[in-house]
Amino acid sequence: MRKIHLLFCLLIFSSVTLFAYEDPRKFPDIDPKYIEIDILDPNQKVGYTVGDYIVREINLTVKKPFKLIEESLPIVGYEKRYRGQLLGISLKEIDVSKESRDEFSSYLIKLKYQIFTNNVVAKPASITADYYRFINPNEPKKIQKFRVPEFTFAISPIAIFGDVKIENDMSPYRGPFFLDKIQGENKIKYSLVALLLISLIFVYIYGRYTWLPTRTFSMIYRKFKKQKPSAANTKKIITALHAGFDNLIDQSLFEDNIPLLIKKNNSFKHIEKELHTFFKISRALFFQKHIKLDQDELNKWLINFALHCRMCERRLIVNPKEIKGISF
Repeated sequence: MRKIHLLFCLLIFSSVTLFAYEDPRKFPDIDPKYIEIDILDPNQKVGYTVGDYIVREINLTVKKPFKLIEESLPIVGYEKRYRGQLLGISLKEIDVSKESRDEFSSYLIKLKYQIFTNNVVAKPASITADYYRFINPNEPKKIQKFRVPEFTFAISPIAIFGDVKIENDMSPYRGPFFLDKIQGENKIKYSLVALLLISLIFVYIYGRYTWLPTRTFSMIYRKFKKQKPSAANTKKIITALHAGFDNLIDQSLFEDNIPLLIKKNNSFKHIEKELHTFFKISRALFFQKHIKLDQDELNKWLINFALHCRMCERRLIVNPKEIKGISF
């Protein structure tokens, strides 16, 4: 019993296979009033060579009661033949989208062929005609066909055959080969923009009036640069500067161990004279109270000194012309 079932299945499969591969040209033509077709072929007709792709788009509308037998569409991998001879053109991709309505069905068929042949001289070629089959459900045994016309073009040789002058081979039918420079130009533009941004970031970080990233003397300068001159405010900025130096060298800074600060940050050697002046001002204000100081001049000097400390902290060179003394 099982053998009978197996034999029956094989007969059905064989009949379907034979039906799929039988010559579609033997079927009668369908009445053109039931079919509307629009084919979009490439504008290029010459200059193809081995490896090139050819894309066709077929808009097919089938009116009721007929339906397209989708098994009759081209098969991926099938090579085109003419009189039994392979043409060297193979179907690489097929994409079918369908839309059904009450009175008709529409199909958008996208076919992508690839050329696998060449010659020493230019030769004509074509994507041969296809035959799509249609069926009327009311008469299922009467299958009919519709011929999709071929697309003819010319295959060019990879190289010039023989000893010829190149200027004599400049055919007006062969278009120039353009290099896609847009992608390269975009990379250059993006690189320039990135370089500009990086440069601006470095200028900002190492600039004279940069606040980020926040550091000790940056905070001191920003905090006291707009303070009003007074003895109390002067003591506050001096105390803050002492704390900044102590934090920088991880111990208390005095005039005697200024070389330790310079060893920690070599940029402070440019304001070494100002450092000694700072300690003289600090001693005069906290320990030599009999000395009278001009609060306006002193406040300006301390704020300018805080700016120089901030620049040294960022390892920037202070202009020697900006270093000024103070009288007291």
